[in-house]
Amino acid sequence: MRDLVSRLKTMILGDRDEMLSIPIMDGALKPNNLLETASVLAQSPGLEDLAVGPGGELYAACGPKVVQIGADGAFADVAAFPRDVTAIAALRDGHLAVGLGASVVIAAGGRDATTIDKTDGKPFVSINALAVAADGSLLVADGSLSRPYEQWATDLMEKGRSGRILSIAPGSQKAATLTSGLEYAYGVLAGPSGQILASESWRHQLTWIGAAAREPALSNLTGYPARMTPAAGGGFWLCVFAVRTQLVEFVLCESDYRREMMRTVDPRYWVAPALRSGADFLEPLQGGGVKQMGILKPWAPPRSYGLVIRIGDDLNAKFAMHSRVGGRNHGIVAVAERGDELFVLSKGAGRILRLSLREISERAGV
Repeated sequence: MRDLVSRLKTMILGDRDEMLSIPIMDGALKPNNLLETASVLAQSPGLEDLAVGPGGELYAACGPKVVQIGADGAFADVAAFPRDVTAIAALRDGHLAVGLGASVVIAAGGRDATTIDKTDGKPFVSINALAVAADGSLLVADGSLSRPYEQWATDLMEKGRSGRILSIAPGSQKAATLTSGLEYAYGVLAGPSGQILASESWRHQLTWIGAAAREPALSNLTGYPARMTPAAGGGFWLCVFAVRTQLVEFVLCESDYRREMMRTVDPRYWVAPALRSGADFLEPLQGGGVKQMGILKPWAPPRSYGLVIRIGDDLNAKFAMHSRVGGRNHGIVAVAERGDELFVLSKGAGRILRLSLREISERAGV
């Protein structure tokens, strides 16, 4: 029924052109190579999320483990689990909260660890982001109620809108639902005055969640927003795990084609955003690649991309860091700030990048 109404609206009002219109990256989002030229602190398959502890410890989710990363990039195991870790957060008491897709473990690795796996009778399905609120509560993003975390592309192609934001009070063994019906919740951050900011990836939007209602905070983003991390001096870092393309937007408008593609084509080769690209000649979008002397030009249509945006207190973008088309450090899903250091996790490359905030400011001209 929803598709029929969308088709009629498109035919009558001509909304398709508006849906296919994607903001260009200019001004504060002007492309650069800051992420592509960043130093690599560590590299490993399965890297997923980052957190900084109260003592400055740098933690990472890596496969079924949480590890602490030393200054030399060496991993030290902190805790191990029966399935892959999908999100982590450092609590104020020094413990860690860990998302395992279908559950959240509080004080992970400790003697008094607590596991929570449902709220309001509905089990967790796709826990992908955790954050600590001002009152010490744990904020939880459950991306989708119909698809597990690793099937995020399927949720996009199905136009999923079952994401929710949850809250777990300190010492509680129950989760409360703050809002539901989000178009893939993939990030959560405590804001001022008790408000909460959430990423709605498929809506290309950041959304304020209040006590009585929710409203857009930052709309029509150039990509798919993911996790957010507070920044020193106010504002926050926003991860964008892929940028939008007109071809993907067009496929999302064409329901018959989209369903046939999902039914007959391997998900690796769908016309959909990706965390990495360029390794397989069967990948789509290659026909739009602009090559000269064998080099893929950075303005070619991106199947994957690396992007982090610095957002100010006023919700305006201050600057951005890029790994452009043809680069390797794509699929940015997590950022952690510690002193003058900024750590950026490229899931596409399986890398943790290390940058200097001072050098970033100088090179970005801010």
